[in-house]
Amino acid sequence: MADATWLAQRLYRDEFLTVIEQSGLRSRRRPGSFAPAGVLMHHTGYRSSNADPFPGLSTVINGRPDLSGPLCHLLVGYNGKVRVIAAGRANHANTARASGPMPAGDGNTMYIGIEVDYAPQLGQAPSSAQVNAAMQAAAAVVTRLGRGKRYVRAHAETSTTGKWDPGGAFPAPGAFRDKVGWWINNYWRP
Repeated sequence: MADATWLAQRLYRDEFLTVIEQSGLRSRRRPGSFAPAGVLMHHTGYRSSNADPFPGLSTVINGRPDLSGPLCHLLVGYNGKVRVIAAGRANHANTARASGPMPAGDGNTMYIGIEVDYAPQLGQAPSSAQVNAAMQAAAAVVTRLGRGKRYVRAHAETSTTGKWDPGGAFPAPGAFRDKVGWWINNYWRP
């Protein structure tokens, strides 16, 4: 599959989402193959707020000293707005173990990564606007990939290195998938 240049346009179709296209998103990618068949959910670990809804923005675009960016495709802010970060392969998943219908393999090839900008390790819960926007974005993306809710996985379900995201008060993976399924059935109707 070519880069997911359709991401922003797909999200714009959901009138409940506010979408922000990050400058340079169409050319932002890591080397390597990219053939997504599912969505992988994450948290950034940054404390977000109404005053600073996207504190992890620079990091997900540019990366960290130990990991080059981009680090996701979509970033969900505290205010529920969704930033489209990259259309190409992103460094968000590393090696993935099999989970649900998704096989083991290169997670950066197989998944579109959605980061929710909050800090559960500091006791912060995601805002309800973030959770709702994350569900809606996951439903929009997974249906565009021709898949259903089972193709939405949490990083904790696929990580081979003990990642636990999205953590804290974020809905458990099965409950999150059920809500994604509601959006698929009641809005996207695949």
